[in-house]
Amino acid sequence: MKQTKRSLAEKKVNLAINMTDVCVRISSDAIRDRYPRVNEEELLERVRKRIRYGRRREREV
Repeated sequence: MKQTKRSLAEKKVNLAINMTDVCVRISSDAIRDRYPRVNEEELLERVRKRIRYGRRREREV
């Protein structure tokens, strides 16, 4: 039973990680589409801002 709970917990963590990765990739692609000449450093900063904005907005609701 413990191994099943652990396995389920690991699956949930892996799913959350994969979902986060997908969100970051989607955000990165959208930023690249809008700013085709953006460098890697600026891209990362814009992705961070986008993610922070979403979290802030979620708390307001």
